Amino acid sequence: MPLHSAVITRGFIALLSVALLSACDNAAQWAYQNGLEFEISRAGLQEETITTDDGIQWHLLVSESSTSAPPVLLIHGFGADASNWVRFAGNLEEEFYFVVPDLPGHGDSTRDLGLDYTMKAQAKRLLTLMDTLQIEQFHVAGNSMGGAITLEMARQAPQRVLSMGLVDSAGLTRQTPEFKALLEGSDSNPLIPHSRDEFQTTLEWAMEEPPYMPDFFMDVMGQRKAENAVVAEDIFRQLGTDPGMNLENSEVLATLDQATLVMWGKEDRLLGVDNVPVFLERLPRARSVILDGIGHLPMTEAPAKSADAFRTFWNENRP
Repeated sequence: MPLHSAVITRGFIALLSVALLSACDNAAQWAYQNGLEFEISRAGLQEETITTDDGIQWHLLVSESSTSAPPVLLIHGFGADASNWVRFAGNLEEEFYFVVPDLPGHGDSTRDLGLDYTMKAQAKRLLTLMDTLQIEQFHVAGNSMGGAITLEMARQAPQRVLSMGLVDSAGLTRQTPEFKALLEGSDSNPLIPHSRDEFQTTLEWAMEEPPYMPDFFMDVMGQRKAENAVVAEDIFRQLGTDPGMNLENSEVLATLDQATLVMWGKEDRLLGVDNVPVFLERLPRARSVILDGIGHLPMTEAPAKSADAFRTFWNENRP
């Protein structure tokens, strides 16, 4: 779900002050970009742009630390981007080598209308990306739609995926009654904002307690989401008929033998915590962590707690 680095640090506030006092017509955009870059660097990450053989241009964050650390691919959810994982990765700096892409259709990666955005297609593209980075085996963790992509990657390349992290994961059909009723009773989708005010609504659905963000920050983010709304609507339509989003009655989950950590925010308003026992029952090697007072984005709402749980899990499942 959509969210950039949410907690405003003192360094970020200093950047904002400079921008807002400047004569630059694009001060808000400048402050937004520089603030985000500050958070990325502070987390031990750096930005890269890569074009893979399948023609996809990727914007991604990668660890500045040595590639000798265990590699981990982090996958964001629908309507979001790589920055959802920044604070999480910062809590594990130098312990793991992170690859955190903007998925096609999101962020600053390729966003073509009509591209195949199914779980099968996205998983295949991510495997191609990891080939390009010359990373053969790796842990994978995904949030929401990213969790469904994680499952599909494990299905396509079981020998490459060392473990799975499912963070408030899609892949079953268990939306909360509240969210399901909203989608069925309205033409609007709170996950596809078309304005700043609608983006505020998105945050309220995605998190139990959305953090404070300055007005100009909300304006820039709302504008960015609105500019991608047509592509987002196309992606959401494809998800509605994608078998990779509806695995509850399939045999796929039982075939995935990777160690799996199922993490869930207990207050998730989109995909309820009742998904957890289904994943635990169907996945052969799954265990769970439930975080009280947390919504759909544990890695953003509680980055330190989330990172602690995954540190233990990944260290237990080294190759």
